[in-house]
Amino acid sequence: MKQYKNFISFEGIDFSGKTTQLERLGRRLREINFPFHLVREPGGAAISEKIRAILLDKAHGEMHPRTEILLYSAARSQLTHQAILPLLEAGEYVIADRFFDSTTAYQGYGRSLDIAFVEILNRFATSGLFPYRTFLIDISPEEALRRRKAAARPSDRLENESLRFYRAIWEAYHALAAQDPARFIVIPGEQPVEMVAAAVWERIAEIWDLPR
Repeated sequence: MKQYKNFISFEGIDFSGKTTQLERLGRRLREINFPFHLVREPGGAAISEKIRAILLDKAHGEMHPRTEILLYSAARSQLTHQAILPLLEAGEYVIADRFFDSTTAYQGYGRSLDIAFVEILNRFATSGLFPYRTFLIDISPEEALRRRKAAARPSDRLENESLRFYRAIWEAYHALAAQDPARFIVIPGEQPVEMVAAAVWERIAEIWDLPR
């Protein structure tokens, strides 16, 4: 297992507000002139972005779960080896909008694939890289569905899934956090946005020794 203190990830079911919190965190880090790199999954590298387009296209409703996990893993492998690992080895700070925990939750638990195989595939794709800390922005599946219906934008292939699917993913994230409490930081995501952002900053400041 490889871990770098300068590598953290953010996770959560769709519509958890994770991306909003990453945007707020990014603004605050830039305000104090703290250098960092934000990468997203799937995507973040030219090859990975092409795979992302395939994965999220609603036209590909026939995609088999095994195809799906292999595509996500391929995108992650390219991003990890082309961008994340070189940056970390150079001492740069990297924040990932999703990493392999998403595959464990969505494809392992959500698609009912063999978890032992998923974990092996995750390690293979990332050469054993683990985030130092993982922020889980936690909302209920019911709240996620409410936000999806209220969103003024079309949903992608994954966001179109059923409440049952999202409940399995929510349960998976909680199981992962319970298994690795030293790495996971669970932030209640149904609070006002400002309160969630404050909780995130408090922990980031602690991890990276930043002003409170």
